[in-house]
Amino acid sequence: GDDVVLVPTLADDLPRVVVDTGHLQHALINLAVNARDAMPNGGTLTIETANARLDEGYAAEHAEVAPGQYVMIAVTDTGTGMSKDIASRVFEPFFTTKEVGRGTGLGLSQVYGFTKQSGGHVKLYSEEGRGTTFKIYLPRLF
Repeated sequence: GDDVVLVPTLADDLPRVVVDTGHLQHALINLAVNARDAMPNGGTLTIETANARLDEGYAAEHAEVAPGQYVMIAVTDTGTGMSKDIASRVFEPFFTTKEVGRGTGLGLSQVYGFTKQSGGHVKLYSEEGRGTTFKIYLPRLF
């Protein structure tokens, strides 16, 4: 909508990743739609790409992550943010905070599934009243 400012922050030097491009597009659309819905009075939606390294310390805290080089895609909004309780459930199939008829509760579980099938990792950062960031890490090709 007119009340949402889109800010792309895209790296020039990204290596290739192996993903299903249709699933990647679908994941980004899901994240952008959720971000828009979290900003009912407008705000800023930032989409960022960057090279990232997840180190051994990070991998030790997240058992499903292998340390290494990744391409990171972040979707950040300046919306309402989420409580810790809601944030802990967002990747569950059919979990939604939207009213009946406005969501299926499948979007974020599909983002999670796509990321895992691609050998990657997804991380959520959210603070009530300040906004939310989803970071998708996809293993890079060397």
